[in-house]
Amino acid sequence: MNNGKLRIVGCLAGLAGVLLTGSAFAQDAAPAAAAPAAPPEPAPAPAPAPATADANAGGNALVGMALPGAAPQAAAVAGNSDHDSVVGRLAVGYLGRNGVAIAAGMGFAPTVIPTPVVGVRYWLSDMLGLDLGVGFGVTSGSQEDAMGVSTDDPSWSLFMIHGGVPLSLASAGHFSFQIVPELNVGFASASTDIAGMEVSASGFHLDVGARAGAEVQFGFIDVPQLSLQGGIGLRLNMDSTSAEAAGVEVTTSDMSVGTTVNGDPWDIFTSSISALYYF
Repeated sequence: MNNGKLRIVGCLAGLAGVLLTGSAFAQDAAPAAAAPAAPPEPAPAPAPAPATADANAGGNALVGMALPGAAPQAAAVAGNSDHDSVVGRLAVGYLGRNGVAIAAGMGFAPTVIPTPVVGVRYWLSDMLGLDLGVGFGVTSGSQEDAMGVSTDDPSWSLFMIHGGVPLSLASAGHFSFQIVPELNVGFASASTDIAGMEVSASGFHLDVGARAGAEVQFGFIDVPQLSLQGGIGLRLNMDSTSAEAAGVEVTTSDMSVGTTVNGDPWDIFTSSISALYYF
């Protein structure tokens, strides 16, 4: 009897030991099982926002400081006048009238063949420009009288080169005051019948000078690309002619210095006015 009680007590004690051991094992295993579920390590912290903001603010501040300095430069190119708006643009138009003398008249008197010049203008800067132009012409013909006699009209050919360096000294609104040093070189040849003699003639012209005047652009009617230029100046002219008939040759050579209007006020409108259109 006592032995049976002792066995029961021993079994209960053993069972209690097993339960205690299992509880302790469960408590030790719980952290191990929970370890994989631990939150991941935090990502590296981004750069401090205040520093970035300061950097951006500094960049914006630099841009803000540059803009006031850039504005005057833009104004210097765009400007506030019609002239400033055509800097760096090409113009095409009429650059004035000139002429070459040839000795093809009665008594081999020199006759001036007028030569309109057309060309281009380009402003390299708001002050300095470049003009290039050419003029040429060819003519021939004949006429027949009532008796059926046909005679040839004088025939001639001419070629002229024009170069200039316009200088804009001041501009405001639609007006630009300019001085234009310029050069013209021309060649002409002609043939005609004078009193039954066949006359061959040639001529050469060179002039160097400068004109002072104004270029007015039509910005007041919203067409600043269109302009008229006129002026007066001083010019050195050199002309030579040669004529040959029946084996006799006559040559002339002249040099003169004078104003471009040549004593005729209306010459400013016929030979000094130029018209340009800028693209």
